[in-house]
Amino acid sequence: MPAALVLGLLLALGACHPAYDWREIQETEAGYRILLPARPVSMSRPIDLDGVAVTMSMTGARVDEALFTVGSVALPLASEPAREHATQAMRTAMERNVQGHETKATQIEVPLIDAAGRVAGSVTGTHVEVEGRVAGEPSHMSATFVARGDRAWQAVMIAPASDPQAARLFHESFRIAQ
Repeated sequence: MPAALVLGLLLALGACHPAYDWREIQETEAGYRILLPARPVSMSRPIDLDGVAVTMSMTGARVDEALFTVGSVALPLASEPAREHATQAMRTAMERNVQGHETKATQIEVPLIDAAGRVAGSVTGTHVEVEGRVAGEPSHMSATFVARGDRAWQAVMIAPASDPQAARLFHESFRIAQ
């Protein structure tokens, strides 16, 4: 199925929530494309990935109480152990941020796209669902963690309750540039 048709179908499905205004975001330097449900904001800040100092670039959007973000870090080494360490540290930190516990973890394939946006392969990542608390209130986190070469990414949706339709559109639109 052509990527444009799939994207069109996903947009139609996501249009059911009146507050969502889905738009494709292309972060060339960070190496990804994704759909966000509102006008995004971006920032960068230094973080510690379990002993590895890096700068995380983040782009995100909020709709009501739902937050959608993508974080990207350049790793000091382009090795499999460095990629595994980074994605596990990101996963642990995000679970800690929502004071949560995983209810589901699944291995997934994140599309790898060429300069024209055509799917040219995939990269194995992990998708998790987490129940937790933010500011003392119940929260649900849906997150994808993946790494390739010298870069690692996290695509995270946090909301007061699970929103499977929005989460599916958000996560399935996440693509990594070659």
